[in-house]
Amino acid sequence: MKNKYKGLSKDEIYLISRVEFEKQKLITTAFVQKVFEDKNKAARILVYLKRKGRILRIERGKYLLVPLRAPNQRWMPNEFLVASLWMGDTPYYIGYSSAYNYWGLTEQVPQTVFILNTQKGLKKIIGKVAYSAVKISSKKIYGLDKINIEDEVVFISDKERTLVDFIYKPMGSWANVESIIREQLKEISVEKLIKYLVRFPVVSVRKRTGLMLQRLGISQKILSPLQCSIGKKNTYIAFNPFIKSRKGKVNREWKVIING
Repeated sequence: MKNKYKGLSKDEIYLISRVEFEKQKLITTAFVQKVFEDKNKAARILVYLKRKGRILRIERGKYLLVPLRAPNQRWMPNEFLVASLWMGDTPYYIGYSSAYNYWGLTEQVPQTVFILNTQKGLKKIIGKVAYSAVKISSKKIYGLDKINIEDEVVFISDKERTLVDFIYKPMGSWANVESIIREQLKEISVEKLIKYLVRFPVVSVRKRTGLMLQRLGISQKILSPLQCSIGKKNTYIAFNPFIKSRKGKVNREWKVIING
C-alpha cells in the first residue's frame, strides 16, 4: 500500500491529522500555535508544509490544507470557498463577472474571482487562481444570496442585485447590456430590481436603468420610486457609457443624453 505520508515529518503528520479530525477548512497560525506551544516550531512546520505543497497560503496567518488524498498535490479548492475564507468576518460578496457567469448573464468564464468587500483592495494569486478584492462602500452590500459550499456559507449577489452591478460595471457592448436586461425581465422580480436600484448609491446607474426599463415597457407606476430617487438636479448623463460623445437626443424625464 502506498504511503500517503511520504516525505512528511511526525509533527507535520500530527498537525494534518488534527486539522482533518477537527474538520478545519482554514489553518491559522493561532491554531498551529495551540497544537505546538513552541511558536518557532509552529512557524517552521508551516514553512515546511508550504514548501512540500501540503498547504496553500491565502494570506499571512491563513492557510488551506491540501488533502492527503490529492495525487501529487494536484488539487485546487473551490474558488468561491477560498474567497469566503479569505474575507473571514469582513462583509463581502462574490460579484462582478464572477456573479455574471454564475447567474448566466454571460457564458464567458471569468479569469479572476471578484470579491466585493468593505476592507480589502488588492489582487493576489492563491494556488493558480487570480483573485481581486474590490473595496466598496458598505452601502453597496445588500441583496445577497447564501450558497452552501462544503458546509460553508458563501455570499454572492442575488440575480437582481447582480443586474444592478451589471449595469454599473457592464461587459461587452451597451447593446448587449440592454439585450440581457430585456431577457432577464422575464426571469426576475422587477419590483425587487427597482428596490435595489433605488438603494444603489450611484445616480447615473439609476438614470440609465430607468430609461432602459421604460423603453422595455415597464409601467410608470412601477418606475415611480426609481424616478423619484434621481432627484431634481439638472445633471445629465450619457446613456451609453461606452461612447464618450455626449451628443444626442435629450430625455428630460430621466435626465439622460441618448448618445447611442
